[in-house]
Amino acid sequence: MRAASIGVNLHYIPVHTQPYYQQLGFEPGQFPEAERHYAEAISLPMFAKLTDAEQDHVVAELKRILTT
Repeated sequence: MRAASIGVNLHYIPVHTQPYYQQLGFEPGQFPEAERHYAEAISLPMFAKLTDAEQDHVVAELKRILTT
C-alpha cells in the first residue's frame, strides 16, 4: 500500500506488550489472538477530507493486493 502512496499504519498494539505491563509480569505469548491480530491488521486512510478519488484509489489498490 505504501508503494502506491497510500499511508497505512498499525492500529492496535497489544497492551500486554507495552513496557508498563511487562513490568507487571505480562509477557509476549500470553494473548496469542491479540498478537495475531496485531501482526495482520492495518489501519486504512479514513478522514473527513478524503476525496472520492482517493477512496477509489485505496479500494482499487487493496483489491489488487488481495487478489494477487
